[in-house]
Amino acid sequence: MEMTISLKDAGLILLFIALIILIVYAIILVKNLIVTIKNTNVILEDAKVVTEVAQRRTTDVDGMLDNVIGSVNGISGALKGDESVVKSASSVAKAVTSVIGVVKNKKEKE
Repeated sequence: MEMTISLKDAGLILLFIALIILIVYAIILVKNLIVTIKNTNVILEDAKVVTEVAQRRTTDVDGMLDNVIGSVNGISGALKGDESVVKSASSVAKAVTSVIGVVKNKKEKE
């Protein structure tokens, strides 16, 4: 029993083989893409947490710096004679209390 294959049939067979290879390649590509997207989501969640922590710390430090600047202004005013010693001491105590409050808040949040 002999079979003859025409060029048209051979071309269709090669086309179907190429199509099957392309489908397998696309499946592997999608599988790898899903893994990559999952890893990207994990990285983005970590970045979100780091950003939130940095934002909270920035707010805490900003409040602390405002109090320290006020205390320094009070001390410089006292040295210039514009402010009483009691008022400048209370400014220093307020700054120290602010720093202690930030440190306590940090320990409580952790």
